[in-house]
This record gives sequence, C-alpha cells and structure tokens, in this order.
Amino acid sequence: MLSKYRVYCYDQLDSAAITAGSGAVLIGAQSGLFPDMGYAVQGEMGGLWAGEKKVCDGFFFAIDDVPLVTADACEINPAATAFHYRMQSEQLHIVRRQYIPDGVPGCVIELTVENLRSRARMVEVSFTVRTDILTVAAAHGEDGLELGRDVGEYDEKTQAFYARDSRNPWHAVWGADADSRALQADLPGEVYGFGNTLGKGVNGRLFYRLRVAAKGQATMRLFIAGGFSSRSKAEDALAELRARSGEMTAEKQARLEAAMEMSAAVMPDEMLGRCWNWTKIYTDWLTRSLPRGGCALCTDLPEHTALCGEGWARAMGSLLPLGGAKKVQEMLRTLVRISEEAQIAPGRLARSISLSGRVMQVGGPKESALFVALVHQVLLWSGDVQFAQDMLPMTGLCMSYLRRCTRAFNDVRADIIAEVRLALAGQAYILRMTGEDDTACMEALEMLGAAPQETLAADAPVERAAAWHGKQGHVEQMLGCLQKMAKAGLPGLPGALCARDVEPGVLLAARAAAGFIWPMTEDLFGLRPDAGSRTIGFAPHTPIGWDGWSLERTAIGNALVSVKSERISPSSVRYTISVSEPGWQVKAAADGEEAVYAVDGSLELVMGD
Repeated sequence: MLSKYRVYCYDQLDSAAITAGSGAVLIGAQSGLFPDMGYAVQGEMGGLWAGEKKVCDGFFFAIDDVPLVTADACEINPAATAFHYRMQSEQLHIVRRQYIPDGVPGCVIELTVENLRSRARMVEVSFTVRTDILTVAAAHGEDGLELGRDVGEYDEKTQAFYARDSRNPWHAVWGADADSRALQADLPGEVYGFGNTLGKGVNGRLFYRLRVAAKGQATMRLFIAGGFSSRSKAEDALAELRARSGEMTAEKQARLEAAMEMSAAVMPDEMLGRCWNWTKIYTDWLTRSLPRGGCALCTDLPEHTALCGEGWARAMGSLLPLGGAKKVQEMLRTLVRISEEAQIAPGRLARSISLSGRVMQVGGPKESALFVALVHQVLLWSGDVQFAQDMLPMTGLCMSYLRRCTRAFNDVRADIIAEVRLALAGQAYILRMTGEDDTACMEALEMLGAAPQETLAADAPVERAAAWHGKQGHVEQMLGCLQKMAKAGLPGLPGALCARDVEPGVLLAARAAAGFIWPMTEDLFGLRPDAGSRTIGFAPHTPIGWDGWSLERTAIGNALVSVKSERISPSSVRYTISVSEPGWQVKAAADGEEAVYAVDGSLELVMGD
C-alpha cells in the first residue's frame, strides 16, 4: 500500500533526502551523497544521528572499483529511501535502499546488484563508513565536553568495524549480515572516489564479493549503529540487527501502512492531497523515543537536536486530525513526567528537552497556557475522560501559576492574552468533563472580554493568511495560500512544509504542518468535533472548480469518521458523513438554518457553497 506514496526524483538531486525512525535519522542528498551541511555545527548536521549523538558523516560504495558517486534517480517512500545507479559500461544496475527500523539507533542498508549480462559473474563491493562521532554540545564546548579524534579498528571475530571518540565513551559499529564474510578491511586515509568530509572522523572500509546469476540479482544487507556508551553494547546492537532487521523492517512497514490509512484524503488538486497525506509521514519522521520511555516531537531537522522547542503545542496539535490523538496523549504525559522529575516550579513545564530526556529550557506563562489549551484540544478529538483526570493536576497547577503571574487575570500581558483565553476556556472544559466546578474559569474568561476581531496584515505569513481566509469562508483564497506553502517545500518531498520564520539549514520543522492542517480540517473538510459530547460540528466547503473530495477514516473519540463531497450544481454540494459507531450527532447549517442531526451509520446533507 505504501507504494502509492512513492516519489521518484530525477533532478535537483542536491536537495535533501531524509530517512528517519524513532531512534535515529539519516540526512544526506537525493544524489545519494552526504555533503557537509547545516549551521548549528557548521557543515556537520548531515549524516547519521542516533539520539543526540552523531554517528557518522555518511557511507560510500564502490562496485568493481567504480565509486557510486551520483545516483541517476532517488526513490522516496514513507518507510525507506532508495538510490538507483545505472552502470551501463559495467552492465550493472545498483539499488541502495536504506531503512531506520523503529527504536533502533542505526540504519539498515540493502544493496541490490542486478547483472544485465547473460552469464553469471562475481561482483566486488567496497563499503566505507566515514565516522564523525559528536554531540552538538561537545562541538560547542558546552557541558565540559571536548571532542577527540575518532579511532577505529576491525574485529575479525565479529566481522565488523568499531569506532569511538578518543575523549568520550561514544561508540559506533558497522558491518554486513552474517552470511556476507568480509574479504578485507582497512582504514584508508581518504574515502576512495569521494575524499573526506569535515570533522575528526576515521574511515573504515570493508570488501565483499557477491555472486550474481545471469540476468539475475543478488542482495546483501549492511548495518551502521552508534551512540553507545560501550563497545559491548555496540556488539549487541549489531547482533540484533543481523538477527532481526528483516522482521523490524516488516513491522515498521505494517505500522506505517496502518497510519497512512487513517485520515486519508483524496482531492482534485493532487499537490494538496499529497501534502496532506505526506504530513503524516513527516510527523512520524520527527517523532523520537526517549531512553526512559515516552516520546516527543523533534523541533526540526537537522539544526536543533532537541524535543518540543519553538511552537511545540502547535506542532503536537496538528497530529490530532491525522489520527494521532493517542500519540499526542503520550507526548503530553512524557512532557509532564520530565517536567516533574526536573523539579521545575509548580505550574511550569519544560520548553526544550534533549533527546536523552534532560530539560534544556523551562517555559513561562505562555507555555503553561498552551499546555492547558492543548489538553483541551486533545479532549475535543478523543473524548478521553481518563486522560482529562490524569492531566487535571497539572492543568490546575498551570492555571494557578497563570493566576499568580497575572494578578488573578487582572494584568494579563498583551503578548499572551490570546493564550490565556484559550487556557481558561480549556480548563473550564476539563473541569466539566471531570465533574468539577468551572465557575471561576468562566468568570475570569468573561472578565477578559471577547477576543478582538482578527485582521490580516499585508505582510502576514502565508500560513496566517490561510487561517484568516479559512475563518472568513474565503475557501478559494485559503487554497491559494496552501498551494504557495506546498510549492515552497523541499523538492521531491511533497508536504515538506517550511514556516517562513525557520532558521537557515532547517529541512523539516515540526510546527510548519499546523498552518496547513488546521485550515484544511476546519475550513475545507469542516470538522470541529467535541468527542466528549459525541457531537461533530460540520461546516465544509467545496471550492469553485472542484467536483468533490473525500476524507476517510478520521479518528474522533472511538469512532472513525469519513466525509465525502459531491457537487450537484454550481452552488450546491451533497455531503455524506459516515460514523462507524452509533450515538453520534452532527451540528450543521443546511438550508440556511443550523440544526442537529442524529447519525445512523451515515447522513446526507445538501449545502450551499
């Protein structure tokens, strides 16, 4: 099923290629190369990262002494990235496919050699890894750390190379599957055919032979892993990859197939449809598991090797319409646990967390208000009373902290008043859901007054313009803004949206998706759920020139909701909304009047546009 999301790139191959999992991320170019890239540590942000530790600058192949310098095509799909090389004079076709299995601090490289000759042959493969073991903190001289030169050695018994930073207990390992025995190993001064990248790395090269049948193929698997505190842990990781990499890859494939089935959109504008569906992939690529359990979103790739960070609440919230309510719940539980373990003052939360789970920056009133608002948003999509009860102690502390900071909401700063309004409304909802009194919150909210009518500045960012036009019902103008966002993304990666204010070098920003997802959810598909009351607010639009659209299997509470639009006249559209369980109702304005409709399996409404 994932094959329908596959993208082939033939030009602009100097654009980024990202292969990611919850335990590692591999960043290079669509050419298959690993250029020096990035700004947080100048030229060092590409390569393979395992958690907050960089493992290597990249890896390089030569086939029959011919370096695989630039791919002819790059193939990108949700689970893997592949590079195709036509070796016409050698009559070979090479495919290098790379995966990051879930929870693994390393990558799997599958090398397939196709023999175009009509007789069998032996092919020699050289595989070189250029290490660059570091952390951003050490590269900046922070935390009392200092980078040393990498040292490496080949171990004949385990048929693998091991490397470590000479000043720190950071280890890496690479080798092939158990059936591929190395013919030779060495430590060349330069990567053959490529030269060296920046840094204090070491080159470890392994040679193998593959027998390829006439007009046939042969495949071998290679592995790189790192970030380990000891060599023994590196040996264990390599052994597990050798034993289970096939199983791990299949498990990830199945998980992503299930995720892509959720909130699957079909639109006449193919670019917007691909962007919507690929946003699920990018949020998955940005999700990281923590060593002590739980998960969180990376701020971006590759510049900030940190979790949460700028716009964390908007970034997490954008997962909700994509079927990610349970994942957001896990992220919020993780944030609360880490903040409590760090003994941050009551009502305050971590704003930035390292990939090892250490609090790097503490949030203020704005972050506390956004936390309460996000819990509210999660409850609207999930209706999970137990989650509301679990979060109530922290949301209560956040509201107490906000009350102290604002002199009982009598002195709210202009720059956080919007967030405080959202927090008061959110806490009132949480209190009602858990059977508590919401009077104080509602009184404080009334005292703040209604939010002023939002205006659109001439130089407003395109994501803000999209949201504004959507709220005004200008669906065609909204789509124009979304198309601009889609076109500004990374070449070859549909939906790799970039916010206007991201720093140089940022390829994927977690918060960028929110400006695309919410206008589509609320103002195109028209979904505004309240799962706690089993009610779906429904105010969809079908743009001029569109005959219809569909959104399948959106998770709201325990139900799966599907919506379909079919134009029946220039000004009228038939909408069909289906709900997988009984007891739900839809609140919509049909024939100019708002009404509540019970949904018995499905409901058809004819609405004007």
